Amino acid sequence: MTVFYYKSWGSQPLNVFIVMGSLLICVLAIGFGYSYLFPGVQPIIENFEILPPDNLTSECNYFEGKWVYDENYPLHNASECPFVERGFSCLANGRKDKEYLKWRWKPHDCDIPNFNVSVVLEKLRGKRIVFVGDSLSRNQWESMICLLMTGVEDKSSVYEVNGHKITRRIRYLSVRFKSFNFTIEFYRSVYLVQPGSKPKSAPKRVKFTLQLDKLDDISTEWINSDILIFGTGHWWTPGKLFNS
Repeated sequence: MTVFYYKSWGSQPLNVFIVMGSLLICVLAIGFGYSYLFPGVQPIIENFEILPPDNLTSECNYFEGKWVYDENYPLHNASECPFVERGFSCLANGRKDKEYLKWRWKPHDCDIPNFNVSVVLEKLRGKRIVFVGDSLSRNQWESMICLLMTGVEDKSSVYEVNGHKITRRIRYLSVRFKSFNFTIEFYRSVYLVQPGSKPKSAPKRVKFTLQLDKLDDISTEWINSDILIFGTGHWWTPGKLFNS
């Protein structure tokens, strides 16, 4: 069993690799999910290699780009979606302007296909999509559900399987799209690994430990997912890991 706890940021070079590894895993997970939905677009991870600068334009890197203004956005009205938490619905909380919603991501060397809700719903038919992470992952989960609901005629056919309201206090949430026979689930797991007991020899400032060789106890629930999207990166920074 590997136990990880704080001594000092400078004396723990392993932390740097943890952060970099977590971010890379996040990027690859999202990339695989995207390539699953849009097989016609060649993903960079299909032939993953470090390219010299002169060849950077030979393949499309979805993760390097910029936000561009688009009058066709937003693609859904968050204030009308029942799966958006009240605290995260700017319009429902009184914000008047909508310009901040009109931005989309544009990779430097290619174009991401326009979101076609009918096509995506069909591609997800019979599948199980799982988001794992913290509140950022839950927000992405909510947004995905709201986007897909724009293509569903009978809104009542989309529901949380256990009747739960969307809240950060619940560790597991699952929304079913009955007409298309698929679910989009969320599991809260900020570190993705199991917490451990504090060693007797640990300094007083150590509040908890992490067992890096043991996945979170709910990880067995993710195994049969068709698409798995997870994120943990910013929880491994000094402010989160040592000062929270």
